[in-house]
Amino acid sequence: MGGRTLANIDLFGFKNVHLVSRSNKAAFGRPCVPSIDDLPDGIDAVVITLPRQGVVSALEACARKKIGGAMLYAAGFAEAGEAGKAEQARIVEIARAADIAILGPNTLGMTNYVDGIPLAFGPNAPDPPAGRPAVAVIAQSGAIMATLRLSAGVRKYAVSYAIATGNEATAGIEDFLEHLVDDAQTTAFAIFAEQIRRPRDFLRLCAAARLNHKPVVLLHPGRSDRARASAASHTGALSGNYEVMGALVAAEGVIAVETLEEFLDVAEFLTRFPNSAATGPAILTDSGAIRGLSLDFAQAHELEIPALTEQTRQRLVDRLPEFAVTRNPVDITAQGLKDMPLYTEASAALAADLNAGGVLVAVMPGSPEIGLAKAQAMLPQLANGVKPHAYVILGDAPIDPSLPGRVYGQGTPFFRSPERALRAFAHAVRFARLRAQAALSRSSAVAETQSGLPLGTVVEYLGKEFLRLQGIRTPQGGLARDVAHALILAKEIGWPVVLKIQSRDLPHKTEVGGVRVGLVDENALRSAWTIMMAQVSTVRPDARIDGCLVEAMAQPGREMVVGGRRDPQWGPVVLFGVGGIWVEALKDVRLIPADLPIQLVIQEIDRLKAGDLLDEFRSAAAIDKAELAKAICSVGALLRRYRDIVEIDINPLVGYPQGPPLALDAMIVTQDEVRAPSN
Repeated sequence: MGGRTLANIDLFGFKNVHLVSRSNKAAFGRPCVPSIDDLPDGIDAVVITLPRQGVVSALEACARKKIGGAMLYAAGFAEAGEAGKAEQARIVEIARAADIAILGPNTLGMTNYVDGIPLAFGPNAPDPPAGRPAVAVIAQSGAIMATLRLSAGVRKYAVSYAIATGNEATAGIEDFLEHLVDDAQTTAFAIFAEQIRRPRDFLRLCAAARLNHKPVVLLHPGRSDRARASAASHTGALSGNYEVMGALVAAEGVIAVETLEEFLDVAEFLTRFPNSAATGPAILTDSGAIRGLSLDFAQAHELEIPALTEQTRQRLVDRLPEFAVTRNPVDITAQGLKDMPLYTEASAALAADLNAGGVLVAVMPGSPEIGLAKAQAMLPQLANGVKPHAYVILGDAPIDPSLPGRVYGQGTPFFRSPERALRAFAHAVRFARLRAQAALSRSSAVAETQSGLPLGTVVEYLGKEFLRLQGIRTPQGGLARDVAHALILAKEIGWPVVLKIQSRDLPHKTEVGGVRVGLVDENALRSAWTIMMAQVSTVRPDARIDGCLVEAMAQPGREMVVGGRRDPQWGPVVLFGVGGIWVEALKDVRLIPADLPIQLVIQEIDRLKAGDLLDEFRSAAAIDKAELAKAICSVGALLRRYRDIVEIDINPLVGYPQGPPLALDAMIVTQDEVRAPSN
């Protein structure tokens, strides 16, 4: 590893290098000193290529020489058990005491292509950005870092920095992102993180990147992990750590991808086209099948295919055969094989269309010679403009060997399937939309305080009293300690009424027979009270019973769930969606930041899969989405204001055509010491 690192340094032409070897006076034609202590003063960084057993003593020597940074290739530390964790803790202790920045351990190194400094042992070559769009790759995995770096070389776009942070003993993703967010040579960031250790810093830096018009593409494993701690509420069960992370980074404009293929594609696309419009592309093909499939692919990725302007359509009508399709996507048919200028003129027309946010060409390969001729006819039209564009040759048929290099070389992403190209376009459009949304005013900061609620799972009647004080509407009612008091409350409210057992030990009352609805008179209420108390005492004899909540029956409406949780790492988030008994079965929910502005909350309501059910549907009127959004924002405000509230779950929250929704059931969970999100 040492020899390969030195070979890379020589290849890049970096001169000021010193070698240390206990056993050799010279290596690779250079003199060696026997120890770090024998190095001259003023060394900036040391690359330690020793095995794990020699790292601590070498780092202690770096501390004595007041060396500023050290890179540790060796593995077997925190990732390898308790002994390794202890050794890494010692590394951190030495580094912090001596103010040494550590890259690693367990790293493949880093390369600064801007200044020509390769501190890495993998295959490498100088390739300075020199004004080209360039991505900074920051990855906890050296393999992912190297994969994207090598992919960029094949695709002929630049990398400004490639950094494998490894175990992040001291320097992590956030530190490098902070250093590079204002870097003039960096157009975009590609980040691979198995763990985001300082979420608040990460969000702050992603916001800074967004303000600099620099996309952040994030690949973060973890969405398949279902080993979540059991949660008392639906909200807790449906909002795992990955979902929370995804919601909060999206609010800062981050594009989270799910596969390595997508990571490579989107990193290239957004590096080349960081200022894409929030509008889908015009699509040109010579296959009717691809025209139809493209529409399906676009819909699957929520990518709108815009209508062409009348001027563009007229240009196409005047030039294409009468059986060609001149609507977007445009199918010029096989006529182009007999009239190759059709490809040139159609692609030029689409590139100039004012409605299109970009151009996607997806054509049949034909023979290698024909495929090359098609590309030569169209590529200049794509590259002449500033719009995002991509070139697709369908399938794995042989193509001219020079073709990929020609396409990449003129700054055009090249794909062998329209699905990958459309997905990349969809993410570019999404980045433009997220950037615009994130620019909207967020809720102002609030002073945190305690809620005054009891600790643990708050009994429903107390939780509803609290929600009423915060402006969330609940049914008329009250707590009855005995059946006589229940009858008094029912007569004051008016029949019919609902009867609910109240106990902090029974958060899910229906599961123990603790709810009776539609009680129309005194006899029905007495009977329900007797039966319910007997049943609950049989099923849960240990439960502490406060009494029963007597409430007015609610008018029917659309049942929603609205809740929130205070994630121990990321802070508060809010969840809402289709509620009632279907919430966990359908999982049709949206997760949003707790401070999202109301106009964006309304947009998120419309993004529910069952969003059409909230509009006018058959004989039911549309619900008041503005009032629903206010209630959702109120839950977010509660989590932001009251630091002891860790979960809120309102299910169902019934929406109506006019006026605020009604919270029929509510659960609040508190704790006395809430850990602040990691910084």
